[in-house]
Amino acid sequence: MIRNERHAMKGIAVLLTVLLLVAGCGKKTKKETRWEIWQEPIAAQELPADSGAREIRLMWKQSAGKGAESGFALLKPVRYQDSFYVAARNGVVYRIDAASGEVLWEIDTGSPVYAAAGAGDGIAVVAHDNGDVAALRAADGGMVWRSSIRRQISAIPVVGEGRVVVRTADGFVIGLDSGSGDIEWQVKKAVPGLSVHGDSRPLISGDVVLVGLSSGKLIANNVISGRDYWEMDISWIRGRNEIERLGDADTTPIILGNTVYAGNYQGSVVAIQLVDARLIWRRDISTRLPMAIADGLLVVIGELGQVIALDAVSGDTLWRQTAFQGHGVSHPVILGNRIIIGDRNGNVHTLDTEDGSLIETRRVVSGAIVGIVQDGDQFTVYSSKGGLSTLSL
Repeated sequence: MIRNERHAMKGIAVLLTVLLLVAGCGKKTKKETRWEIWQEPIAAQELPADSGAREIRLMWKQSAGKGAESGFALLKPVRYQDSFYVAARNGVVYRIDAASGEVLWEIDTGSPVYAAAGAGDGIAVVAHDNGDVAALRAADGGMVWRSSIRRQISAIPVVGEGRVVVRTADGFVIGLDSGSGDIEWQVKKAVPGLSVHGDSRPLISGDVVLVGLSSGKLIANNVISGRDYWEMDISWIRGRNEIERLGDADTTPIILGNTVYAGNYQGSVVAIQLVDARLIWRRDISTRLPMAIADGLLVVIGELGQVIALDAVSGDTLWRQTAFQGHGVSHPVILGNRIIIGDRNGNVHTLDTEDGSLIETRRVVSGAIVGIVQDGDQFTVYSSKGGLSTLSL
């Protein structure tokens, strides 16, 4: 009886979470302003006091419109050369100087932006609600091309090796020519009937593009031609209904040397060989946010908001910090001996890499922190309300 009750409660909690996550697939409502803020199915506890250290220093602050306040969207800043490129839900794209925070240009694309931004090959790329993908000249914001995919884009586009790669909600991965916007290749993979809004974007490394799918698979293709290299199940999806069988590969893959690290929701975190997808290790950890790796440490955010440190070589758990469960934490980054995460109240938290203890908490933006970009000993956080702040340690 106890086991059945616990199973029922977990099912209800997961259902409520999924309903929040999939809300963007239906009619847009005011409640969708919660975009990309992870709603863990547990109550948030009071955060512990930090160590008293004050290491975080503010370099600059800037506003890039109103973020995604008008509805669900996949919006994150991208650092390209000496600037950040970021879009607001209303269709305005910004180029911001990385050193000073000065807005160098802002361009209204004329259509609501759903997924942005990608940058490379001299362009900044955004995807619109209607399935159009638009490329702006990175230097001055001039329109280079606009390509009509006519499918819902389900991940932020990436640019590299002469290609713009996009992933769609109905299982297509499409490679566009970065100079013209012409479709050069497309592959179709099966997708489940129900999926969550994840944070996985494709990853280009050399001639390989890695893409996590809502089926729980990770695929590797040639970025120039689209030719299949391999595909693998990050974990095996099980369950008696569609809710229990959710298993989206929602983490952006990480490549370090010849090893690929990836994870999925209600599934596993894995390390595999890049060449042939041979499994190195697998750990039963459910995650839907990008991971971070440095100096042999792999940091994962569990589905409840717990921060988990793994040995990148063996997959062994080194420590687990549960103080942030229920606080809507962001993906992590690693700077030296500090792990940095944000939360839905605009706070930045730094943790010690040795044991996960809380070093410092500081509120730096208004709204939820939904993106962190690392650059040397500095990092830039982006909020759901369009605020950017660059900080250093």
